[in-house]
Amino acid sequence: MAENCVIVSAKRSPFGKYLGSLSEMEPLDVGVKVAEATLSAPGKNLKENIDQVFVGNCIPSAFETGSVTGRQIGLKLGMDVFTTTVDTACCSPLTALRMALWGMRLGELDSALVIGVEAMSRVPHSSRQLRTGVRIGEVKLPDPIFPINYPGYNSVAVDASDGAEKYDVSKRMLDTFAMGSHLKWADAMKEGKFDDEIVPIKVRKGRNEYLFSQDEMPRPNGNIALIQMLPTVFGAKSTTPGNAPGLNDGASAMVVMTEKKAKSLDLPILGTIVDQAGETDMPSGISWIPAKAIKKVLERNKITIDEIDLIEINEAFAAMPLVSTKILAGGDEQKWYG
Repeated sequence: MAENCVIVSAKRSPFGKYLGSLSEMEPLDVGVKVAEATLSAPGKNLKENIDQVFVGNCIPSAFETGSVTGRQIGLKLGMDVFTTTVDTACCSPLTALRMALWGMRLGELDSALVIGVEAMSRVPHSSRQLRTGVRIGEVKLPDPIFPINYPGYNSVAVDASDGAEKYDVSKRMLDTFAMGSHLKWADAMKEGKFDDEIVPIKVRKGRNEYLFSQDEMPRPNGNIALIQMLPTVFGAKSTTPGNAPGLNDGASAMVVMTEKKAKSLDLPILGTIVDQAGETDMPSGISWIPAKAIKKVLERNKITIDEIDLIEINEAFAAMPLVSTKILAGGDEQKWYG
């Protein structure tokens, strides 16, 4: 049986809004600052105890040197270990974590530093025409982040909306759930729940320098009436700026180890990763893919959904957690939304 894998340290930057506090900062530096804090968080420097670095990043063109992001971060950290950079879009950091866990469960690794970093504000417009020169006519500067879709398929906003419609999740439910997330964030912030995980970042805007220490995107003072007035986007029936994800800048990191390695270093164990799974579907299935992955892990470990106390699903769109949990509830409306 494979040895347990545990989390011994985890940190993140505050997340900046699009063109916000982190927009003028090289994302490589944000990733490095968060990684350094993560490596020193347990009260001892873990740099010498890391076997490999895994980085998830989906838009490398945001970096001044847009290639092998993981290698660049490893070098800036002064680490001479092997690095891996992976792009699976929004799932990139979780895929990086899965790869680290594979290495440990195969016995190849005892430890890993896992990082996720993005800077949507820094993604440049691009032109393939400039390489060979433009003899005549207009120069096109396409935007890699607008719209977000696979060629030949709908925008992800449309796919999320269609999934909600298929499972009879109303726009009001989407808006209400989204507003609830802002309020939950506000409560957690007031209670200091993020204090131990956020790494403040010193930023400069023009002549001003300040310490950026709080997420910029959440809107705790919003209200459901205003959210419901927002127009739908990209031709979607129910997706609006109020129940869809924003574009963000930031980084996160964690150190994972085999339980044996963590205990040998007398490190605190923040959590144990029992199992992991990756699932996908056609782009139109974006809202129910989390349910597929959760079912896969539960079945493999012979656990029922009723034995789970808390399910956390990335709210890329409000449709994801609502559709996926409705599927997991097996049609029991009270269990799902009661």
